[in-house]
Amino acid sequence: MEKQNTTKIGNEVLLGIILALELYALPTQFYLLINQSEFTLFSAIVRFFSFFTILTNSIVFICSALILFGGRFEISTFFRKTTTITAITVYIIIVGLVFNLLLRSVVDLKGLHRVVSEIFHTVVPILFFLYWLFYINLEKISFKTIIVWLVYPIIYVIYTLLHGIYTDFYPYPFIDAVKLGFPTAITNGLFVLLAFAILAYILVFISKLKNILVR
Repeated sequence: MEKQNTTKIGNEVLLGIILALELYALPTQFYLLINQSEFTLFSAIVRFFSFFTILTNSIVFICSALILFGGRFEISTFFRKTTTITAITVYIIIVGLVFNLLLRSVVDLKGLHRVVSEIFHTVVPILFFLYWLFYINLEKISFKTIIVWLVYPIIYVIYTLLHGIYTDFYPYPFIDAVKLGFPTAITNGLFVLLAFAILAYILVFISKLKNILVR
């Protein structure tokens, strides 16, 4: 019983930290966007949620809030599922990997921009992975679910390419069809989707290995 209480407290503390970070970073990032541009409110919202980073950190925020405060609402039950949390873990780790491996060297962020960027791309991905690794029952994860997890990034890539055709705006340079050409942008998008699949397989493998070790 004492171990269960300690685990629950650690679970809630870690989720609370993640939630607090998102509560600070998401509104701050939107303020920075709308304060330093000529966007209307609607266009700023569209631009804000055109970034996979923002979408995924918003999902992490919703997931954390519902697990902590959602009670028995049906939607909170969905976000408590092992498969749901594992999928979100894949998404947020990809956010961190793509930025730190591909984009960090080409951006020069200062002040609050840098603070929220580090929260989005480094701190939250690490904390949410630790939450998944130490506090989630991993026994129900199956390799078969990975194809379902890919629906979100597939829809995002398709939306980004189609949205870019009409606006010439691409949130990430590796998928910028204006500068790279459409075939190269699509190819890069496919490589990103492959990275999602590989990471998903790695997490499922970790879950199965963990189950073997704790038996």
